[in-house]
Amino acid sequence: IVGGLLFFFLHIPGGAMLGAVVAVLAVKMLGHVETDTPHLFQLGAQIAIGVMVGNMMTGGTLLEIRAMAPLMFGSTALLVVAGALGLPPAGLDAGSAILATSPGGLQAVVGMASDLGTNAPAVLAFHLVRLYTVLLLAPFLGWLLHRLLPHS
Repeated sequence: IVGGLLFFFLHIPGGAMLGAVVAVLAVKMLGHVETDTPHLFQLGAQIAIGVMVGNMMTGGTLLEIRAMAPLMFGSTALLVVAGALGLPPAGLDAGSAILATSPGGLQAVVGMASDLGTNAPAVLAFHLVRLYTVLLLAPFLGWLLHRLLPHS
């Protein structure tokens, strides 16, 4: 909890989750604690995330999703195929590989990986790398594309 709050108050993007992950890893690496997260805690967190995501949806959101559906399904299929074909030879089981490369909310995908008994830490690592790569590169890429592409 302390790590999540610290990163949150430092205004690190995604800081509440990242701070909690870093703090738990630090405690574990110091050898102080080796325990699993209680099942009811996981269940409560997943329900809370579901409520948050559900509250973001509006009629307009659903119309936007419908308009972008072909692109969404195409990019999803590409990522899932890449995971299914590319990661098992690298040591991940097929389920972990598909979840690691699937698009989706970090919390939901990692929660699903945990529920399915796949390699949730590897799935988390893939999503964190992807998330922070996007957060670091998006401002530069937005600026670059704004400069290179014609404006309407």
